[in-house]
Amino acid sequence: MAGQAHAALRWIAAFKFAKALGLFIVAAVAFGLVHTPWLERLADWLLHLPLQNGRVFLSHWVEQLLDLTPRRFELIGGAACVYASVFAVEGWGLWTGRRWAEYLTVFATASLIPFEAWEIWHHFGWLKVLALAVNVTIVVYLWRLVRRER
Repeated sequence: MAGQAHAALRWIAAFKFAKALGLFIVAAVAFGLVHTPWLERLADWLLHLPLQNGRVFLSHWVEQLLDLTPRRFELIGGAACVYASVFAVEGWGLWTGRRWAEYLTVFATASLIPFEAWEIWHHFGWLKVLALAVNVTIVVYLWRLVRRER
């Protein structure tokens, strides 16, 4: 069981590292978009993409993007950095087999599940359902692992 648990913790750690990397990219983009010339260039580029079916959705998304203030981009970037840091710490702790990381991951992941469920309820998407399922599986697995090894 110890070998299986170690391998599973490595997979969970890799998942946490991937989420951290994605959020650091979101933060970099958000901080880069604080200056409106970049934002306007991005919006122009997006609107000129050769899309047939997604044109209305893309136009709506670009309008919402252009309505964001520099302060809002700073808040998005800051929040993304905070969450990315937590995911990176969780990933490192799980990768190196730290016991505290298992508890941290159970607590941090479980605390976000109600928000993920709320988001799915109001803005359904299969990718969101998949992310919720993965997070619930991680919480249940780690909780059982922590309880068993106590």
